[in-house]
Amino acid sequence: MSFTVASNAVFTEEPQLARWEDSQQCWRTDGFEDVNFDDQEGTISFKSQFIGPICTFQDTYNNMPFQSWEIRPYGQGCVIFTLIAASVELEISIKENACCLNSPEDMELDGIRNKWFPAHILMQKLVAAGINVFPSEDADKYVSISVKDEELESSVYEQMALASSAFAFSWSRWNADCGEKRQIVRAAENLTTHPVDEDMWKNYSCEPRKSYALKCTDDDDEMFDEKIEGTQFHPDIFHCLKEDASSKALEILSNTSYTFVDNVSTWLFATKVLTFS
Repeated sequence: MSFTVASNAVFTEEPQLARWEDSQQCWRTDGFEDVNFDDQEGTISFKSQFIGPICTFQDTYNNMPFQSWEIRPYGQGCVIFTLIAASVELEISIKENACCLNSPEDMELDGIRNKWFPAHILMQKLVAAGINVFPSEDADKYVSISVKDEELESSVYEQMALASSAFAFSWSRWNADCGEKRQIVRAAENLTTHPVDEDMWKNYSCEPRKSYALKCTDDDDEMFDEKIEGTQFHPDIFHCLKEDASSKALEILSNTSYTFVDNVSTWLFATKVLTFS
């Protein structure tokens, strides 16, 4: 037997066949022989002695942990969220009330790419298309993560969303090993539509009672805990960034709408990039 897999689903690995076992009311993966998947034609052939409903599965967490991430301003009232996962690289535009998938260019995503949706709708469509980058509550049982204090993690997501209209944020190589009670992220003021120059990034240490700019960068051979001279300790990263922000950046921050901040934070909380990268 053979059939064509769904044309609107991305398979980043060979799909797993399963058959419905009515007596047990569950899907079973046994009972298949000589399985062959042609990823060019999108067909799967096999032998089986069972007759009944058959479906394909793929690993829920095949895109986790993430390799890197970045979120940066892109003009007024818009940011670009880039997520480099294990087998796919996503780029999503986020505005006040809608989001748009810019890439990847896989033809299976033609039905949702370059179209604007509410955040929860686009997330649902991505999962339905086989791209799951949204960890569930028990995902840490199946994926190696950086264990972090949940309250601190939530606070950093909120602060990043508040500043995202004028500042870019990115994955830091030091975050995974800096401890449970600490987050390290890279940030830089960015009032253009261009990516941040590498020498403009600074590492920021975020802890439950203080945040500060670190002297060490991701290019250093070792991480050292030393504050940049002339900078101050602050209660959170948002106020760290405001300390050295330009007047134009401060103006943009003061005019940023709550709904825009909420939409950005929705993606940060849904992907949990600080613990799953």
